[in-house]
Amino acid sequence: KSEGIIPIEEFKISKELDSLKEGSKIDVYLEKIESHKLEIVVSREKARRMGSLKKMQRSFENQEEVEGIITNKVKGGFIVNIDSCLCFLPGSQVDTRPIKNMDSLMNTTQKFLCVKLDKLRGNIVVSRKAVLAKTKNKELESILSKIKEGDIVTATVKSCLEWGAFLDVMGADALLHVTDLSYSRVSKPSDLLSIGQSIKVKIIKIDSETKRISCGVKQMHPDPYENLEKKYKINGIYDGTVTKVVDYGAFVKLEEGL
Repeated sequence: KSEGIIPIEEFKISKELDSLKEGSKIDVYLEKIESHKLEIVVSREKARRMGSLKKMQRSFENQEEVEGIITNKVKGGFIVNIDSCLCFLPGSQVDTRPIKNMDSLMNTTQKFLCVKLDKLRGNIVVSRKAVLAKTKNKELESILSKIKEGDIVTATVKSCLEWGAFLDVMGADALLHVTDLSYSRVSKPSDLLSIGQSIKVKIIKIDSETKRISCGVKQMHPDPYENLEKKYKINGIYDGTVTKVVDYGAFVKLEEGL
């Protein structure tokens, strides 16, 4: 028979205000039996938080994904609202790779995994990166089931570094080392490759543990050093092209890659 007053803001936060009418039944958290005004003190927001805390507990124990909204930025990361339960999203757990602009992720529904939960202190840490990594692993396993070592596939150059290039092979990342580009000496991959270029490569290794794919271009062609003694004889005289002159001598090309 007691009556309690709940500030209207608590219903605005949960966006329940429009659906409320006389006779509606809701869960509330009983804070005090009697205030100085002889009223009971109840809270809708705290009731939602308690329900959300139980939900987050299940999510943490079972590693189930939950949906929430990144509401604002704080020191070291972001605040995520998951059914009125405010959780911390570290900056390192936003994505699998660095994101310069967060505008597209703010105030939109995202999926998270609860990675840390301190029930006594009410501290909850979530990760969006873990969800993306799990999805990426499933996609990668699907891709790896379609290719095998020795296959020749079409790849797209994603980036060039001094020691090699990263390729896109059917949606999976693959590495093309500079030593696997050509039998000839290559100073840097960008001399032969450009970003966005499509090339044919051979799958030379798939690491079953790390799921890393290694590719090669030169492996699709015969090794010019094989059966060398049948093509060239000691003391024989052959035509060659000088490709580089250095202090200690000159490099001469006898044929492609040799």
